[in-house]
Amino acid sequence: MEISLTKQGMLDLAKHLAPIIAPLIAKILKIKPDRDWVKLEEIRGDLFAGKAKSWIRLYIFDQFPEVQIENGCQGAWVMGVHGTGNVTKVYMPYARKWMHEHHDEIDWIAKEIR
Repeated sequence: MEISLTKQGMLDLAKHLAPIIAPLIAKILKIKPDRDWVKLEEIRGDLFAGKAKSWIRLYIFDQFPEVQIENGCQGAWVMGVHGTGNVTKVYMPYARKWMHEHHDEIDWIAKEIR
C-alpha cells in the first residue's frame, strides 16, 4: 500500500489504522468502547477534561442536580455521587450527549475548593 502525505492520504491511513489502534487504546485506558456504565475514575480524563473527582462533583453534579439518578430526573446519567462507600458510576450514552449540550454552561476554569 502506498501512502501520499496529502490530506486524503492521511485520511486513508487513519481509516486503515483505526481498527487496529482503537482496541489498544481502550485496553490501555481500561475502557471497553461498548460499555454503558463506567466508573467516574475511568472516564474523568476523557469526559471531564481530567478534572479531579471533587471538582466534578461540585461544578457538574451539584450545579446540575438533574444529572443525578437519585434525584429522579428523566435523562439523568450519574449515580452514587454523594454516597459513602459507593462507587460513582456514569451512564455513558446519556452523559456524553448531555455534556456536549451543556458544555458552555460549565465553568471549566473554576478553582477547586479545598
